Amino acid sequence: MNIVGKVPSRDRISHQGEAIEYEIIHRPAVTSRIHLELDKDGTLQVVAPRRMSRRAIRKALQQGSHRVARYLARARKQQLPDLRYVSGEEHLFLGKPYPLDVMTRPGRRAAVNLYPEGLRIISPDERTERIRTQLQNWYRKQALQYFASRLAEISQCAFWTAGKTPAMRLRRMKRSWGNCSAAGLITLNQHLVKAPPELIDYVIAHEVCHLQQHNHGPDFYALQQQLFPNWRDARAALKENGHLYLHS
Repeated sequence: MNIVGKVPSRDRISHQGEAIEYEIIHRPAVTSRIHLELDKDGTLQVVAPRRMSRRAIRKALQQGSHRVARYLARARKQQLPDLRYVSGEEHLFLGKPYPLDVMTRPGRRAAVNLYPEGLRIISPDERTERIRTQLQNWYRKQALQYFASRLAEISQCAFWTAGKTPAMRLRRMKRSWGNCSAAGLITLNQHLVKAPPELIDYVIAHEVCHLQQHNHGPDFYALQQQLFPNWRDARAALKENGHLYLHS
C-alpha cells in the first residue's frame, strides 16, 4: 500500500452501541470523496481529501455507519495472512492454485517454471524478497502474453474497433482491475492473471467497451451485454474473490 502524507489522527463513531475506531489518511490523489481501507493490522483507514475537516469526516461516517460496519466486517473476513514464498505455499495462476517448489541453487540462473504439479522456482538464494520478485516478474511475463492474446480476440468481436487491437499496458494496482484512457490506451492489472480466464475476459471486454463509451451509462451496458453477456455473474465473482487475486 502506497500511503502518502499519513496523518496520525484517530477518531471513532458508534454503530448499534459499538464503537468503530478509524485512522484518517490524506492522499494528494483523493480530492472529492472519502473511501475506506483496511491496513494489515486490521485498522480501519479513512482516506479523505485534505480540505475535509475531521468533524466533517466523522459526520459523514456516522450518517453511513451501517455501511461502514458492513465494509469492516467484509474486509476483515477477506484479510489474508502475509505470503511467505516458501515451498508448499499455494499461489494462483489463471484461477488454479499451484504449490511453490522453491529450490536454492547458488550460482544458477534464476528461473520460474509452471508444471502440472506446481510452480518451480530456482533461486540463487533463499531471500524472500528475491523469490517474490522472481515470481512477480514471471506473473508479468505471463500476463503480457495472455492478456495480449485475449485482447486481440475480444477486440475482433467489437464492431467499433474496426478489427484493430488497442494498445495495452500492465500495472500492479490495488483498487482497479483496468481502465481505458481517452486516447484508447487500455491498462490492465497484472494481478488479474491469477483470476479464472472468464473473469479476465470480462475485464478486458469491459475496457474494450470504454473505447466506444467513456462512461457507465445505458449505451455502455448495451455494448457490454453484446460483447460479454455473462458480465453480471463475472462482476459478482470478481467482487467476491478479488482479494485472493490481489494478495501478494
